[in-house]
Amino acid sequence: MFRVRGASRAFTLVELLVVIAIIGVLVALLLPAVSAARESGRKTQCLNNMRPLGLATLAFDERMRRWPGAIEPLDVERLSSLGGGELYRTWAVALLDDIELVQLSDAYTAGNRPDTFVAVFLCPSEDTKQRTAAATSIVCNAGMAGPIAAQTTANGPFLNQAVNGKVSMLEGHWFDGQDTTLSLSENLDATRFDYAGWGGFAAGGSIEDPIDTKFVGEQKDHLWNPTFRWYPSDTSGRFINSGNADCPSNTTPCTNHDASPLRSSSSATIPYQKQQEADARPSSNHPGGVNVVFASGRAQFLRENVDYKVYRALMTPNERKSNSPYRTLILEDSDY
Repeated sequence: MFRVRGASRAFTLVELLVVIAIIGVLVALLLPAVSAARESGRKTQCLNNMRPLGLATLAFDERMRRWPGAIEPLDVERLSSLGGGELYRTWAVALLDDIELVQLSDAYTAGNRPDTFVAVFLCPSEDTKQRTAAATSIVCNAGMAGPIAAQTTANGPFLNQAVNGKVSMLEGHWFDGQDTTLSLSENLDATRFDYAGWGGFAAGGSIEDPIDTKFVGEQKDHLWNPTFRWYPSDTSGRFINSGNADCPSNTTPCTNHDASPLRSSSSATIPYQKQQEADARPSSNHPGGVNVVFASGRAQFLRENVDYKVYRALMTPNERKSNSPYRTLILEDSDY
């Protein structure tokens, strides 16, 4: 008996197109999941970077018996004659000893600016900053926005000691408790961890921000980098991850409010330093919120839709004596 072998059957063009379409759909469904998984990993890595900074702040407090200042004066007698003449350091530079970067800390203490990249200060989700020099995306809680002369320990823990070296955050000032007071946050608009304001404070220079000739007479000590701030007035906009934060004492959105770290002013009505100060709020590339560290060293993800009254209460170490209009607000864990 003979068996006739049937002819082999190949895919038709229509069947091939259907298979390709199915593969395309599966890939389209898979890519967002892969992207979300990668971002979740970057967010976790960022939080892991911030934890040692929170612990370093506690170590500084234990060692110096005070909280680090947002800006601190250097010991003039220790400045190097070959240095760049820097007379001040930021809170981040003050913590270098406590994250075991002693040699880098010594260089700053001598008045130099080493231009060294420190990975712990930059979150992996940052996609606009180079992994070079002193780039940062971590900022400190400098309290209420506005002139530094109005700063108090009730409004925020990181104080500008370049203006008033006698004001420090001490153990007895934590009336609301360190575990309910924000210490550090992410910020996309922060530039360098060793710059205060636009370009730091140099020898012979002013301890105020550089004067913009278009706004002569405006107060120039609105500290914005590397810090985040809060406002005593309520706002209808989101300040966490907000792209249109309102300027102080102004009802219109700030002009040029974008992710670029340094901008030129194009408005004759809104002072340039106030535009920058409006950027001093928690911001990140993470969907839905931002990583923060509390003064106790606890790190967590803070929702961007948190009520501004709650955010303000989290910013103030002593709500009862702060400039908040809601000084009797009682926080609950579910609030944030």
